[in-house]
Amino acid sequence: MKKNIRILLAAALLISATSCEDFLQKDPPSTPSQSVFWQKKSDFDSALAGTYSVMYSGPFSYIMPCFDGLTDNAIVQHSEATYGHAKIIAQGDLTPNQGGFVTSVYSNCYTGIARVHLIMSQLETYKGGDINADERKFMLAQCKALRGYFYSWLYQCYKEVPVVTEVLNLETMYQPKASRADLLQRVLDDYNDAIDELPAGKLYTDSETTGRFTVGAVQALKARLLLFDAYDENGKAITSKMEEIVTLLQQIKGYELAARTRDNFISSMQKDSPEIMFSVRYLRPNLTNSMDLYYGAWAVLDPTRDLIDAFECTDGKKWSDSPLAEHPDESVLYGTDNTLKKAEREKLFQNRDRRLYESINHSMFANFKADGMKDEEIQVNESNNQSPTGFSSLKYIQPTDVTPGYSTVSDADVVVVRYAHVLLMLAEAENEAHGATAIARNAVNEVRTRSGQPEVDPAISQDDLRELIRNEWRVETCLEGLRYFQLKRWKLMDKLVNGAEDPAYKGYIKVYEPAFEFFPLPQSEIDKAGGILVQDPAYK
Repeated sequence: MKKNIRILLAAALLISATSCEDFLQKDPPSTPSQSVFWQKKSDFDSALAGTYSVMYSGPFSYIMPCFDGLTDNAIVQHSEATYGHAKIIAQGDLTPNQGGFVTSVYSNCYTGIARVHLIMSQLETYKGGDINADERKFMLAQCKALRGYFYSWLYQCYKEVPVVTEVLNLETMYQPKASRADLLQRVLDDYNDAIDELPAGKLYTDSETTGRFTVGAVQALKARLLLFDAYDENGKAITSKMEEIVTLLQQIKGYELAARTRDNFISSMQKDSPEIMFSVRYLRPNLTNSMDLYYGAWAVLDPTRDLIDAFECTDGKKWSDSPLAEHPDESVLYGTDNTLKKAEREKLFQNRDRRLYESINHSMFANFKADGMKDEEIQVNESNNQSPTGFSSLKYIQPTDVTPGYSTVSDADVVVVRYAHVLLMLAEAENEAHGATAIARNAVNEVRTRSGQPEVDPAISQDDLRELIRNEWRVETCLEGLRYFQLKRWKLMDKLVNGAEDPAYKGYIKVYEPAFEFFPLPQSEIDKAGGILVQDPAYK
């Protein structure tokens, strides 16, 4: 692991030194350093690690949770581009000049794709005897998995983008958009090749594949993409696509759930997690992130009351229907006395699905007793960064006995896909394809019972199970940045997000229009392409 981190740092420095900011060709092969590189296997190892290092950038890493700020789950309380401009995008200010997610997803994806192509082209002509056939095959498979991953982000965020499959030069660096069908096929071809070529039976915890894509991870990411496309324009499931997804997911073996959902987000427990299938890896002191600072001290991502209400009580009933629910005095809850408001918020956490208090804290304080710390309240949000909703994100905060700050060294990995996601995809696809079968119920039950929630009624209807599965997605993966893409696939952004207003944050109203289904292409890229690249008609 430490060796991989050292390689990654060196590679990041090397490749960043040879990069430019021109359109699709982010790492042109004509720079001087290329003439002395690619001389031995370790050069290729470094280049591959440098390609993985793109995932430390913006949307792929510790800013990914801010996508929840575009939904009914949370509000991003700060406006900076650092947080994707999610606060103002959610208010309907989505333009080609936006910056934030609009620019960073596009730019970082093509940077990664360009690095992949550089490795593939050099590997094709490399004659050194220090790379054997299996090693070459593994490197190419990693490249295809990476390219598929970057293109999958582009597919889900933009309507149409260029599809490039080779190193570009000055004559070819500007490319027109490809169709969505061609873009989807590019991703699927890369994922299929990676699945076929990666070593079978390897898990993310195995020494050979730690920090790298495995067959299971690529299968899960392929299923995620297929699920994104498995509903028609009215949100009705396409049975044939759901059946394909079920078949794919049932091939994933070797993973299991961790004891708690929260265990997947505690740094000291991540390396040996049986649930994590792929993550963006960090390791102090050289590779660290700002999650404790952003989501702790600065309370950047603040859960809504609507999300709080989505968590069931421990009897498995909705909070609004359960006799176990403790209802706060709403007039006090949204009053002006902070001490009284804290007491009322605490009622909302009583007799609830434990994922609520594992993922969310309120009134600036948290208790880490369940994580092995003292039974005491710790202030995790700075007083001058209080959440406007009264709730903040605990999911990414490491167990601590002091308020996080600039000196806090955070090295928790950012989880991209885990086995709970696989089980919920299986439950969703099976229920849509064949109804509330034992396969669908068992998959969702495995996720629910891990957190102490009761199993679903064996006689549950397909419609009721659909509602339950979608709510399981919401509470199990809250604040992971996935709900934005879930609501898009279910065609529910307009219904659930447009007009949303948290009762504690009056005046901040979310706006969603049909034109916002996809981001606009960054205007800076349109301008540089000289008419070759054309803007999405929804933003002209």
